[in-house]
Amino acid sequence: MKRLTAFLLVALIGWNIVLTILYLQVRETTTAANAQQQTTQKVEQASVNITSDVTKLVADSENKVVTVTAKARGQSIDSGSGAIYKIQGKTVYIITNNHVVADGDEAVVTFANGKEQQVTIVGKDELTDLALLKTDVDFKADAFTMGDSSLVKKGEYVIAMGSPLGIEYQGSVSGGLISGVDRRMEMDIDNNGVADWDVNVLQTDAAINPGNSGGPLINMAGELIGINSMKITDTSVEGFGFALPINEVLPIITELENNGKVVRPILGISVQPIEQLSMLDKAYLGIDSKVESGLLIVKVASRTPASSAGIREGDILVKFDGKEVKDYKQFRQLLYSHKVKDEVTITVNRKGKEIEKTVTLE
Repeated sequence: MKRLTAFLLVALIGWNIVLTILYLQVRETTTAANAQQQTTQKVEQASVNITSDVTKLVADSENKVVTVTAKARGQSIDSGSGAIYKIQGKTVYIITNNHVVADGDEAVVTFANGKEQQVTIVGKDELTDLALLKTDVDFKADAFTMGDSSLVKKGEYVIAMGSPLGIEYQGSVSGGLISGVDRRMEMDIDNNGVADWDVNVLQTDAAINPGNSGGPLINMAGELIGINSMKITDTSVEGFGFALPINEVLPIITELENNGKVVRPILGISVQPIEQLSMLDKAYLGIDSKVESGLLIVKVASRTPASSAGIREGDILVKFDGKEVKDYKQFRQLLYSHKVKDEVTITVNRKGKEIEKTVTLE
């Protein structure tokens, strides 16, 4: 009897152990399944939220974008995009690129509602490739909220809007990331193969194609952070688009609105980089062969700051406002960082001797 009781007790304990193990396995499987289901639901919800945010953002922004068409003698010759910058009463102000309207004698814009309006070109600036347009409308229009491009970070999601390839694709949208900030792009304005200027740009892999020029680059708050301007067209690379940062656009646009042009100071000289001169040229001009940088002054215009300061043809401009002059592009940047009536010190090399001159810019 004792043996039977002991056997039953051992069997009962063993059965309890088996049931406990089975219970724990079932609970673990159920917990894992629930966790997987919750994770899947979270991913799906995040995807829905992102999609919903982007579609709402686009819907709220598309009526702030226009197609810009330049015309000459009544014929369309170029097209691009524009971003509504502000509205005063019935007057709509639009930012676009200078190269979109530069060759036309008139321009029209087409709004998202399909209405076409003749525009006045308030002003344009070749150096920064910006132009400001305006037109009066009899319908409700909206303007972008200005963002702060100094806060833009690499990896930030952005949206490019506009009319790639013309009016047929008006309202096109592309998305991507900010690939780089504070990039410098050289510009050859007079197409002579020498860089005249460089601009600070935001780099993005959002698709920017011909026709997107002048259109908005916006952040996920719907704020205007840049004006789409250019892309690298080399067939060996993709996803290299560039936008002018809005913080650098707005001062130019404000000056165009106030003056119709950007007023920059002049010195009154024509120059040639020393590095372009051969040893024979230097010897003929009496320039020390050890002088390897600076700008040879080949002409001084009369009644200009340079002539008033006694600067002569044949002088070599080596410093401007205390900074070494390396090339023409850098000299223009130094000069244009000042305003009309600013007083600056320039240093020239005249027959091997450095001479300082004080100049009042005009």
